[in-house]
Amino acid sequence: MTRIQADDALRILRRYPRSSSAELCRRLDIDRSTLSRTLQRLGSQVLSAGATRRIRYAARRALRGQAAPVPVYRVDREGRGHEAGQLSLVDPDGTLYPPPPDFAWPLQGESRDGWFAGLPYPIFDMRPQGFLGRGLAAALGGDLGVSADPTRWTDDDIIHVLAAIGADQPGDLIVGERAYRRFLDGRRAGADRFVADERLEAEYLRLAEEAVSRGVVASSAAGEFPKFTSSRVAGDRRFDVIVKFSGKDASPAVRRWSDLLVCEHLATEVMRRTLGVATAESTIHRFGSRTFLEVVRFDRHGDFGRSPVCTLEAINADLLGSSDTAWTACARRLLDDQWIERSVAEAIARIWWFGRLVGNSDMHLGNLAFRPGLQLAPVYDMLPAMYAPLPGGEVVTREFAPDLPLPAEAPAWRDAAAAAAEYWRVCAEDVRIGAGFRRVCAANAEAVRKIVQ
Repeated sequence: MTRIQADDALRILRRYPRSSSAELCRRLDIDRSTLSRTLQRLGSQVLSAGATRRIRYAARRALRGQAAPVPVYRVDREGRGHEAGQLSLVDPDGTLYPPPPDFAWPLQGESRDGWFAGLPYPIFDMRPQGFLGRGLAAALGGDLGVSADPTRWTDDDIIHVLAAIGADQPGDLIVGERAYRRFLDGRRAGADRFVADERLEAEYLRLAEEAVSRGVVASSAAGEFPKFTSSRVAGDRRFDVIVKFSGKDASPAVRRWSDLLVCEHLATEVMRRTLGVATAESTIHRFGSRTFLEVVRFDRHGDFGRSPVCTLEAINADLLGSSDTAWTACARRLLDDQWIERSVAEAIARIWWFGRLVGNSDMHLGNLAFRPGLQLAPVYDMLPAMYAPLPGGEVVTREFAPDLPLPAEAPAWRDAAAAAAEYWRVCAEDVRIGAGFRRVCAANAEAVRKIVQ
C-alpha cells in the first residue's frame, strides 16, 4: 500500500462522500483487503457509520483548523448534564452525528445512521436568530470571525458560534466543551441569577435599555420583536422567561406595539380556555413607559433543568422538505407519513385557523414547536401581527376580512372562529389596550360573529 493509494482514497471520499466499501473498491480498483488496510492507515481522517451492510465512509472536514469531533451534551429536567454523542464535519459538506440511544427526534434514511446533508435538524434549530441573534452577531461576530448578519452564516459558522458561546439555546442540547463550561459557570452563579418581584421593575428597565443599545448576547431565542431573557423567582417557583417589550415614547407606533403585546398575552389565555390547547404562560407588566410581555420558557425547568423542543421549520426541512409554509399543509404531510397522530394534526388545524381569524400574518414554520414524539409544544407568538406598524413607524389602517374554509376544513374552522370571536371581544374590553385599537377589536369581533352565524 502506498501513500498515493491513501491519497487516492481521500480524493474519492471527498468526491463521493458516504460511499460503501463496494463503491470504494470499484472506484479505486482494489480488493476489500487492500481497502481495509488503506482505511486503517488513514485513521481519523476517515469517518464511518452504519451497521454492517449499511456502513458508509467519508473524509473528515476540519472546523476552523480543528479536525477533532465536537462533543454534544444534553441537560435533563433536573439540570444534570449527559454526554450526547459527537458531531463531525464531512468533506466537502454535511455532518456525521450518530444519534445517541436517548435521541429525542425521528430520523429517516441515512440520518438514522448519523449522516446529515447539513446540520442535524435539532442542532440547526439552535442557531442564533431574530432580534437576539442579530444582537449577538453584532456584538460578538467580529471576535468570533463570522458575519454580523446571522442569516449569512454557513453551517460551519453556526457550529463555531454554538461551540463558543451557545450555552442557553432553545432545547436541551449544548454543542462543544467551551459552551458547556459556560453552562457550568452559570450553575455556579446559583440563585443570584433569579430576579424577585421587588427587583423586577429596575431589572427589566435595565435589560430593555441594554437590549436596544448594545444587543443581548446571553441567548438567541428566535423572533423579531425586541426582547431579552431573564430568570425569575416568585414564591417557591423558579422559572426562565423571554421578555418582549415596547418602546418608551408616546408615539402611535409605540402605542400600537404595546397594544399588540397585550393582545398576544390575551391570545394565549383565550386559546387555552376555548380551544383546549396548551399555550405558553405569560404576564403583562408596565414599567416606566414600556409594556413588557413576560413569557415563561417551556423548555426550562426549575433552577437549571431543560427539555427538548424543535420547531416545525427544522422538522419540515429534514422529514418533509415541503415548500408549503402553511402549518396545516405540513401537518397533513406529517400525518400521511405517520410521523404525527391525527389528534395532533387536528389541533394544528384549529390553531392555524385561529391565527388566520385573529389577523396573525406571521405564522412562519419557526412559530410552531414540538416536543419528543412530535407532540405539540405550548403555542406561542400568537398575535394580530397584521396590525403591526410599518418599519418606518407609520400605523396604517388595515382591512380585516375573515377567511372562509373549504368543506373539509369546516370543523376546525368553526371551532377556531368561535374562539376568535371570543378573543376579539376580550381584547375590545381590556383597558390595557388603547381606545382606538379596542374599537378595531370590537369591529373584528362583530365581523367574525357574522360569518359564524
